[in-house]
Amino acid sequence: MTEILLLGSFHFMESSIDFYCDEVQNELDLLVSKLLSFQPDAIAIEAAVREQIRIDESYKKFSLKDLQNTNKMKNETLGNIYMFGETYPITYDNEAIQIGYRFGKMLGLDRIYAIDDDTMLNMDALNSPTSFLTEAMNALDMDVKEHTKDTLQKLYQYYNSEKFSKLNHNVYIQANAIHIDNHYTGAEMVTKWYERNLKIFSNIQRLAIKSKRLFIIYGAGHLQILRELINADNNLKLVDVYKYI
Repeated sequence: MTEILLLGSFHFMESSIDFYCDEVQNELDLLVSKLLSFQPDAIAIEAAVREQIRIDESYKKFSLKDLQNTNKMKNETLGNIYMFGETYPITYDNEAIQIGYRFGKMLGLDRIYAIDDDTMLNMDALNSPTSFLTEAMNALDMDVKEHTKDTLQKLYQYYNSEKFSKLNHNVYIQANAIHIDNHYTGAEMVTKWYERNLKIFSNIQRLAIKSKRLFIIYGAGHLQILRELINADNNLKLVDVYKYI
């Protein structure tokens, strides 16, 4: 049986936090130091499987010394990656780098694994929200805003909470009901969302075959589905993330 430590995250590049300052770097060091006791033999991140070669190249280029070089982090990249139909630079304001790569180098791992399938979602359903969907989106937005000034540790405790997962997942549930011009617009969007998560889980299952302890850092919006899938697989054991954060 493979133990899995699944850490939900907010996306650093969408945050106003200065991830290059000493204070935040110290918080990140503390967070990863707590994760060390799990001692994973593999680490997986939110990047497309087909871009594994780009992940390998950027991870090889990355050094823990980079994290002490503010100028380098702000002005240099670790290469490029193709996602959602476009090419993007691999920058340091990324949870996969600041936590995933950092953790991997601290453990002396040779490789970090990409496990995503960057399925495109048609978000048209959100342009014609029902009152229930509007209520769900507002509830999530208000709850997230209450934590904007939290420390990094408290942010991770929040984004891994059942409360956040339920509020976030409820947006998809309410979007599912939307019909536009007699089409299942909402259900088709949510189907693609589930398809992406099922493919992510398939990649987790295959990676788990050769791993005893697997650490995964992923967008917290995926937690509700991924937790359910991991718990349903008798070959996997989801460990309590709160023991490590």
